[in-house]
Amino acid sequence: MANLSDKIRVSIDDLEDMLGVFGLPDFISKAEARFVRQTAEVAKTVCENPKVQVVFVSGPTSSGKTTFTDRLVSELQSRGKRAIRLSLDDYYNLEALNYDDEGRPDFESVNTLDMRLARMDLARLVSGDEVVTPTFDFMTRTRVESDKPALSIGKDGVVVVEGLHGLCDETTGAFEKERYIGVFIMPYASVMSDRRLLDSDDLRMLRRIVRDVRHRGAHALTTIDYWPMIQNSEQDYYRDYLTKADVHVNSFLAYEPLVIAGLAKRDIEEALAAYDQGILAPSVFMERSNVKKDFANIEKAVAKARMLHAWLDMIPPAKETFVPKTSILNEFLCL
Repeated sequence: MANLSDKIRVSIDDLEDMLGVFGLPDFISKAEARFVRQTAEVAKTVCENPKVQVVFVSGPTSSGKTTFTDRLVSELQSRGKRAIRLSLDDYYNLEALNYDDEGRPDFESVNTLDMRLARMDLARLVSGDEVVTPTFDFMTRTRVESDKPALSIGKDGVVVVEGLHGLCDETTGAFEKERYIGVFIMPYASVMSDRRLLDSDDLRMLRRIVRDVRHRGAHALTTIDYWPMIQNSEQDYYRDYLTKADVHVNSFLAYEPLVIAGLAKRDIEEALAAYDQGILAPSVFMERSNVKKDFANIEKAVAKARMLHAWLDMIPPAKETFVPKTSILNEFLCL
């Protein structure tokens, strides 16, 4: 079982102290280096265990699974190991959905994945076959015709499987433990003033808001309104996947509140302004709802948004141009 790594605690005073011509670049460099070291440690473990054919990467939404996986693949390749990424997101099958009591569709359940096809493709890959994997379009929420090249790891390569359910029994069950390594990735941190302002869950929500606005045609209140479904689903899997993992990777970057908070604050302001003016677009997540309404609980979402905005107003901002091109934050910023 993986244990959560040490929690990173950052105060508003810490963030304010780091804002400066010389302080901020050093602050960013140290935070990024910490994440790079974690990635390198996982790659080292894989390379030291020749029987390992698969690395399963799991973690809740907005933890940086995709960027971590891409960097792990690159790190393995730099060490002479043939490696590829297999994203479970491309195996979404949204024909049959469940819903919560307020009508939110459950896009988070393992049942929304075509696990039969995913298992078949993974089995073929570890056998050395070439496989063309499917492609899922998050803007249209449909599987589209794949134009990706065929994947192959040859005889002694590694497949890095990533997704919320990367460590579910349906994926790991076909492999003896010596043939895979499990990674659970999640930001584990808090931002403090005279009390705790933001915890790990809040930090992931802010990442998700910023990403949904820039990547998925949503606005901030859409994400906040859907968040209870995400939380409830994650509670069903969190402990099980952490238990099955060999290592926890803490994807929080100590400087990220300086960047994410400012962007999320602006996104929330725009959504609240549209709400106040009566021109707020319906939630894209409710398009597949079993009830005909624009939001699951817009009043609750607005109250949460106003509270978040007040907290974010306390955090000093830094421009996203300071974020390195290789940073995990680019998964959310769309730079």
